Amino acid sequence: MLRAAIGGTLSGVWSRRSLALVLALAGSGVACRSPRPARPLAPLPHTAYAHYLDGKLAAHREAWPEAVAALEEAARAAPAEPMITVELARAQAHAKRAVAARATLAAARQRWPDHPEVWLESGEQLAGAAPAEAITAYRRAIAIAPVDERAYLGLARLEAAGPAEATLRQLVTRVPGSVEGHYRLAQRAALRGELPAAIAALRQVLERDPDHLDARLDLARALRRTGDMAQAIAQTRSAFDRAGQALDIAEELFYLLSEADDRQGAIDLLTLLDDDRSDVDALAAVARLARGLGLLVEAQAIAARIAVVDADAGAVLTADLALTPGAGGDPATLAQGLLAIAPGSPRFVEARRLAGEALLAAREPGRAVAAVEPARVLAPADVELALLAARARADAGDRAGASAVLASLGAGVPVQLARARLADHVGDRAGALAILEPLLRTHPTSSTANNLAGYLLADTRTRLADAERYLRRARELAPGDPAVLDSWGWLRLRQGRPDEAVRALTQASRFAPAEAEILGHLAAALAEAGDVAQAHRLVAAALALRPGPRLVAMLDALRARLPPVPRAPRPR
Repeated sequence: MLRAAIGGTLSGVWSRRSLALVLALAGSGVACRSPRPARPLAPLPHTAYAHYLDGKLAAHREAWPEAVAALEEAARAAPAEPMITVELARAQAHAKRAVAARATLAAARQRWPDHPEVWLESGEQLAGAAPAEAITAYRRAIAIAPVDERAYLGLARLEAAGPAEATLRQLVTRVPGSVEGHYRLAQRAALRGELPAAIAALRQVLERDPDHLDARLDLARALRRTGDMAQAIAQTRSAFDRAGQALDIAEELFYLLSEADDRQGAIDLLTLLDDDRSDVDALAAVARLARGLGLLVEAQAIAARIAVVDADAGAVLTADLALTPGAGGDPATLAQGLLAIAPGSPRFVEARRLAGEALLAAREPGRAVAAVEPARVLAPADVELALLAARARADAGDRAGASAVLASLGAGVPVQLARARLADHVGDRAGALAILEPLLRTHPTSSTANNLAGYLLADTRTRLADAERYLRRARELAPGDPAVLDSWGWLRLRQGRPDEAVRALTQASRFAPAEAEILGHLAAALAEAGDVAQAHRLVAAALALRPGPRLVAMLDALRARLPPVPRAPRPR
């Protein structure tokens, strides 16, 4: 772009004003303004431009020390050019020379007190180290260039909530076309729960920029929270199409269709995503979503195609699908195949994780510990892998060792969640809640924590109002997740509302037909609602999936409580 802008002019005379134009084209970001009448300026030395171009090319390669050296030469060759100095400060900051960058900008503010880019860059670089000074710099930039949105946005990031919102409103008044200004106002309204205002602001963003994917997805989420599922799905589908069928948006659309109980729509989406142009990981994700819907044959066909181009990836996915309850795979045999994948394979860690899960399913926790350890050496910070190792140790009778595995990872949010899940795994529900509830006071947007806390309270018939609060939040954060729908249905049963429980659990079972726990909960709800025959059928179906000991005990107890199915009278 820069070469095209200057092509054929290197032999001409460069003025300071012509360099300013080139700098703008090169990405300096200066807003267009009507130039003040000025007398012609002295020619700019060609060497200044040459060094500047060297600096920009080095920056493009992220060779920041080279960029600094070249821009220092450019600044020496053209000491009256503020934009070269601004570019130098940016390069110094990227080169981890923050003190030098701030000194460069301090000198620039003294020399060019009316140049907006000098103050804007000062705000950017002072924001972390000296926020009060950064606020002053942004305000100065706004005073000099009141229609440049960047200073408003930087200022709003640093101000308290009230002043920040006032700054953003000032921005959209002065620059009505500011997409980012409208978007940030919409985000603030959504966080306050003012959904109509958020929806209106998001629509304004999309009027100005129909391809603003974050705004379109946020609009879909706000519409869903107001109960407008049809429009929520339409906006998410539009974002999916505009993003070129991105997998992360596809998954969000899949679960939104699940929340709307549109199983056929979810199947159609997976059919669309099953495209040989997709990479291996994307196809594997599609296969696992299909498996969740009970489409095991279709998922296995995808795994077979993956195996042709990536043998290890195909082997891992094939084993994963074979471990699906009801698929008939022998866990111990599958583990042996996974353990054969070599340590040098990109799939080694995933294979060992899955082998550990298979050995736990085969009731061989000691072997599961041994299977997982080599993967943990390669991925010591992997929390899910550590939780698997901890579960294996706990199942082998080493609870202290299980706790020590997670303690070694520190105390971040994912680790605390893992500790709560381990406590639940070993039957310490009070201990799990003692971790989850303080965590939710500081991190209320964790869908996993909300779901687990709500489920544990519901299952123990404790503080059902708090359980409902947690699970409502989980449904907002993870719409359509069968695990959350299961928790919600179980809560409704505990609250004495079996008909609502049956509806939620039936929906969960449609999107996770191989989950024995969901089937067991649905059986209990149907029994409470009076459908004894269907309850007996679902208990048998859940037991056929070979669940773990705790769930088997629950299902046996439920079956023992069920009255026998009345026999139909014989025809005379």
